[in-house]
Amino acid sequence: MTPPISRDLIRHPGPKRSDRILSARGTVTTRTVTLPRGSVLMQAVAQAMDDAGCDSGVMVLDGLRIGPYRYVMPGPSHDADHAAWYSAPRDGGSGKIVFGTAIVGRRDGAWWLHCHARWTDGDATRMGHLLPDDVKLSEDAQITLHAFKGGAFEVLHDAETNFSIFHAMGGMADGNAVIAKINPHEDISSALETLIHGAGFARAKIHGIGSLIGAVFDGAPPMTSPISEVLIPPGAIWNGALHLPMECVDPDNGQYAGLLTKGRAPVCVTFEVMIVAT
Repeated sequence: MTPPISRDLIRHPGPKRSDRILSARGTVTTRTVTLPRGSVLMQAVAQAMDDAGCDSGVMVLDGLRIGPYRYVMPGPSHDADHAAWYSAPRDGGSGKIVFGTAIVGRRDGAWWLHCHARWTDGDATRMGHLLPDDVKLSEDAQITLHAFKGGAFEVLHDAETNFSIFHAMGGMADGNAVIAKINPHEDISSALETLIHGAGFARAKIHGIGSLIGAVFDGAPPMTSPISEVLIPPGAIWNGALHLPMECVDPDNGQYAGLLTKGRAPVCVTFEVMIVAT
């Protein structure tokens, strides 16, 4: 049995907040939106969000063709201000996203997005954090938007991690969806189950991105790095039990995928999710 990665390998600089899961309930409507060729990803997404008239959303970017583009990999921190950081920006020429998820909310009142993806570029398969102002769309794309109303993702300073990251704000008493920010060291599977039980959803689909302190999979090699960037690919569901696939990359470009083992994948810096009842 693969031993768990110690949560203590990641020690954040700030005080641990008491509320470990921040959530907001609301209503999701799912629609197809067009992102036009030649536009910058952030600008195209902002226009689509304005047209949808929603408060926040999740965009599924599978199949999107990009280029040129820039991205960063997960990396260690070189000071005491953060427990983890990023690589220097890297450039790419022409890529096609295999799996990609963009969490869309507001930063200082303007639309902002946080995107993790796995993509191909020639013979290479890459994974990381796409920089939305530095990604150009090379073809028109029909993209799925899960448009959320009733609460919102908003970028705020997080004292525990010293990052400015999305927080789930607001919310309603009812609705077919929940958005959430899961804080460091919480097991991602257990946190999702807590959210789903709290919402009373009998069946649901799950979308999200974040980082993990290692990850153990059922029947696949583990990711042993305490620093990573990860995304939930299609197929993550709750139907009385959690079925949670995960795609991961470590600072050395080691790429891992499989069904997560419950209790064996704690959050590193943050995890942003949307859970939609089906």
